[in-house]
Amino acid sequence: MNIPVFDLHCDTPMNIKKRKFNHIKLTHLKPSVFAGAIFAHFVYPKEKEPFDAGLRLVLSTINYLKEKEEINILYELNKIDDSKTNIILGVEGGHIFDKGFTQFETFYELGVRVYTLTWNNSNRFAHSAFDDDKKGLTKKGREFIRSIKNYDVIIDLSHSSTKTVLDVCEICENRVIASHSCIRKLNPFIRNIDDSGIRAIAEKDGVVGINFSKKHLGKYNVNDHINYLYEYIGIKGISIGSDFDGITDPVLKCPEGYKKIADRLRRDDYKEKEIEKILYRNFLRVLKKI
Repeated sequence: MNIPVFDLHCDTPMNIKKRKFNHIKLTHLKPSVFAGAIFAHFVYPKEKEPFDAGLRLVLSTINYLKEKEEINILYELNKIDDSKTNIILGVEGGHIFDKGFTQFETFYELGVRVYTLTWNNSNRFAHSAFDDDKKGLTKKGREFIRSIKNYDVIIDLSHSSTKTVLDVCEICENRVIASHSCIRKLNPFIRNIDDSGIRAIAEKDGVVGINFSKKHLGKYNVNDHINYLYEYIGIKGISIGSDFDGITDPVLKCPEGYKKIADRLRRDDYKEKEIEKILYRNFLRVLKKI
C-alpha cells in the first residue's frame, strides 16, 4: 500500500532559484508521493541584506510553483487539497527579520506560514542550540512570539536551543513543531532535540519531524528515532522532516526513502493507520489547529 508523505522540511527553494534540482525533483511533487511539504527559504546570516535576499527567494518559488497543476500553495493552513501536493512556504532563521516586525508582515502577506525561529546562529529573537543551549528567547523574541502566535502560522523550533523551545512552548497554545530534528538521547549531537523539548512540543499537540542526516541520526536509522518517539510520547507526536536539498549526507533518497520507512514500520508491527499518522496525518492535525 502506497502512503504519501507530508515532509516537514525541504530546502528545495534554493534549487528552484537555480533551476537545478538535487534530491527532490519536480516529477516527485505529485499527490501519490507527497501529500505536501514545507519549502524552507534560507539565506545565510552573513548575507548583506538578508530580508531582501529572502524576499527574492520566496518570490522565485511562488512564481515557479503557481503554474504547476498538481501543486497547491497552502495560503490557509487548514484548507488542504487532497488531490494535489500541498506546499507550505517557510523561512528558516529569524536573522532574516533584521529590521523588525513589519518584515514578518511582508512575508506573511506573500503567503509564508512557517517560521523557523533560528538556524545554527542565534539572532535578535532567540538562541540556537549551537550557540548556547541554556539561553532562550530574548525580550524581543518574547514580544515577537506573542505578536505572531495568533496569525495563521506554525512556529518551528528545529535548530533552537532547549531553553528557546521551552520558552516558546510556555507562550504558545498550539502549532509548534520541530520540523527536522533527531533525538539527542540516541545521538548526543547538540542540534538534536532533548527529551524536555520533545515533551514540551508534544504537550502543545505538536510534532517532531525526524530528519535524514547521517550526522544527526548517528549510529541509528530513521526508524530507530521514530521508535524512540513512539515509546516516549506516543504516535501523535511523530512526523518526517527529511531536510532534503539542505543536507549532503541523506541516508535515504527521494522518493523511495519514504517507502522504505513505511516498509520498516510494517516489519516493526506498526498498523497501517499508525503509519499514515507518522507519514502525514499527524501534521494535518497540527494544521487544523486554529
